[in-house]
Amino acid sequence: MELKIKSLIKNNQKQIAVWVFFILMILLYFFVDPSKSAYFLKCPLKLTTGFECAGCGVQRALHELLHFRFLEAFKFNPLFVISIPILLIVVVINLSKNETLKQILKRFFGSKIFIFLVLIIVLLFSLLKNTDFYKDFILYL
Repeated sequence: MELKIKSLIKNNQKQIAVWVFFILMILLYFFVDPSKSAYFLKCPLKLTTGFECAGCGVQRALHELLHFRFLEAFKFNPLFVISIPILLIVVVINLSKNETLKQILKRFFGSKIFIFLVLIIVLLFSLLKNTDFYKDFILYL
């Protein structure tokens, strides 16, 4: 039995390392609030220009999500919050045994249309995020 466990660990070192890293990051974001800590990365675009990028607020939104404060998370970065259920659906499909759905996903995510759509969404969100309309909308939530 002990030999099987050692063999499993040896054969899955990369996956284990990724999971350990993922769990440690989740614990870090759960226990440390990025809004109140100087140890987290700051957005270089915002620091140099004052404009927010599409990723601004993701760290704070993740912290809020881990504490089940969904509205606060949405206020920090709506695009991130909306993308999580989509990502979870993709993960569930990839873990399923349905090969047809897996092939459809693989073709869609590898297509030029998908890459173009993501770039357009991120660009538009970045532009919208820096408008007074967006800032007023978030304040009223």
